Amino acid sequence: MDVLSDFLRAVRLSGAVFFRAKFSTPWALSSPDASQLARALLPEARHMVMFHAIEHGACWLELADVPREQLRAGDVVAFPFGDPHAMGSGEPARVDSIVQLFPGPPPWREPPRLVYGGGGDATEIVCGFLHLDRGLFNPLLSSLPRVLIARPDDSVPGRLLSSSLDFIRRELDSVGPGSASVLARLTELLFVQVLRQHVAQLPERELGWLAALRDRGIGQSLQLMHEQPAHDWTVDELARRSAMSRSGFAARFSELLGESPVQYLTRWRLQLASQRLRDGDQTLAEIAAAVGYTAEAAFSRAFKREVGKSPAQYRRDARRAAG
Repeated sequence: MDVLSDFLRAVRLSGAVFFRAKFSTPWALSSPDASQLARALLPEARHMVMFHAIEHGACWLELADVPREQLRAGDVVAFPFGDPHAMGSGEPARVDSIVQLFPGPPPWREPPRLVYGGGGDATEIVCGFLHLDRGLFNPLLSSLPRVLIARPDDSVPGRLLSSSLDFIRRELDSVGPGSASVLARLTELLFVQVLRQHVAQLPERELGWLAALRDRGIGQSLQLMHEQPAHDWTVDELARRSAMSRSGFAARFSELLGESPVQYLTRWRLQLASQRLRDGDQTLAEIAAAVGYTAEAAFSRAFKREVGKSPAQYRRDARRAAG
């Protein structure tokens, strides 16, 4: 099992194209915090990641406390925490809000095309968003920087990034039945390619969940826990199955992830349990057994300790929120 894919499935990653734009030099536009857009686009959204893909031309990107970046055709920039930012080309007299260009409040039947600027060299951009559950346990977000920039290159992730953007462009050029569904899948694929390139370029001494995925021993242990979350894993067995000494495995796991293997497994089990509570009709005993607890009482205690409410209350609250 691919741990990243398993996790993205667990947090219910979904995406969409927001708009397409043609901006001409000089221009500069600011984007608000993604939470403001989320209220209009997906009121039920728990977490929104914005992204911009440069189809043609070039522009600059500014983000608070981050040096100005130059973007060119083929680049994709993502904002895992939805930070407000500005983009532009040249040095215009003012920075306008992107919101003022919207053709009425979203959501829209299909992605609109925005046109703006001073009439010079054109920059064409596809803007999209991805929604994912923060959930009880989201080590992915804690591993990401405020801004991710992926650039096409000759690596496998770089080539796939270009292919993903090309597919999005083609679908937008020939909108037809099912386009919204196709674009949703393509934006999800694009985000995965951005993540893959980020992982491939992480420094050797990087810490965090994504760095742990590429570590041979620790990555193997994560795969085992994700494949069989209900198994009675011990540190000894995980170390042996990962071809590491017990002490070396425990130290390396803690160094990369900031918690013990048992703590990680517990939180992953409770994340899976929260999904079942929210989306299914299994009894508490069935859910407890499915995620590795031999007794419903032990499961309930662990869940309440982590979440602050009992499994039954969590289920009631989740269903009430869903309407």
